[in-house]
Amino acid sequence: MSRYIKKLFGNPFIQIITAISIVMVIGGWFISRLEGTAEITQGVNPFWWAIVTMTTVGYGDFSPISTGGRVLAIIIMFGGISLTALLTATISSIFVAKKIREDKGLEKVTLKDHIILCGWNMTADRILESLQNIKGEGKLEIVLINDEEEDSISSIRNKHRTIEIKFVRGDFTQEAVLERANLNHASTVILSSDATRGGSHADEKVIFGTLTIKTMASHVRVVAYIINRDNLTHIKRANADEVILQGEFGAYMVASHILDPGVPQTIEILLNSKTPSQFRRVEVPSEFIGKMYSELFNHLKEEHGWLLVSVFSEEEQIGIGEVLSSDTSALDAFIERKLKEAGHSLDEENKISVMVNPKQDYLVKEGEKAIVIL
Repeated sequence: MSRYIKKLFGNPFIQIITAISIVMVIGGWFISRLEGTAEITQGVNPFWWAIVTMTTVGYGDFSPISTGGRVLAIIIMFGGISLTALLTATISSIFVAKKIREDKGLEKVTLKDHIILCGWNMTADRILESLQNIKGEGKLEIVLINDEEEDSISSIRNKHRTIEIKFVRGDFTQEAVLERANLNHASTVILSSDATRGGSHADEKVIFGTLTIKTMASHVRVVAYIINRDNLTHIKRANADEVILQGEFGAYMVASHILDPGVPQTIEILLNSKTPSQFRRVEVPSEFIGKMYSELFNHLKEEHGWLLVSVFSEEEQIGIGEVLSSDTSALDAFIERKLKEAGHSLDEENKISVMVNPKQDYLVKEGEKAIVIL
């Protein structure tokens, strides 16, 4: 208890409020003695007069008439001005200090249902731009976790003005850093490998980051970008919800430019978030559950002008325990142990199952959603 009281009164703000209260009480008590039976001495009037005098408001409802009372008023005025100025400066310094800590990435984030973007590179910048364009006028809240300089973070904020960007400085594999980013209340975490570190080392950090996130908050969706295909098995064992291999799509696009001209150009248009023709996920109208794919296709085309491309659903697939081989490496064993310690089941996991352009008599199932081209 004494430690709490000591800590409380060690706060500059509390100290100033206490000083103001003491001056008010002492000033009120003295004025009630100096002014005899005047109205200023009745009830709470002395203390009201003291606080009004300290803040130099000067309502004029009460004023001392004795010489001693006027001298006291002068003392309270100067003391009150000093304490009030000090209080204002203290409050301002608290907000300034908070803003400085936020700019430095040291303050805890209070957002909810936000997206956390771990690491910074050209891919991360393109992700922000695409999120901004796809979201349009909607509210988008992003927390960046990296070690970029303050000037760089300011440039990112200026470039993406329609996004509310918060910054947390540090290593995204550290629990304390993820806690500052309010991981437990996030909706999605995106982890991006830094190609300048070398594929294996960069992917290793993404793998451990994924493992840490899933250990702390298994309900948060994790999208992991990796560089080296050899690490696909490891990142899946770390329980990433989605894995994207950097560079692989680019290689396909190069080959298509040579062998299938027109295909890559079409893909680029559809994937460009700034063009009107884009992929979108939409709900399947309830009246089309159990009906043929062709009927849903015609309905979306006639009613909205949308081109139905696929339907998808979230299904239970094989668990991570089945992916782990019998002769697991030290990394595999570590991942399995940490997931078990965190209370996660290794028996099953939810994955998205996509049916692209199925047969026209394919029956749309309950729970499926549609992917269309606008």
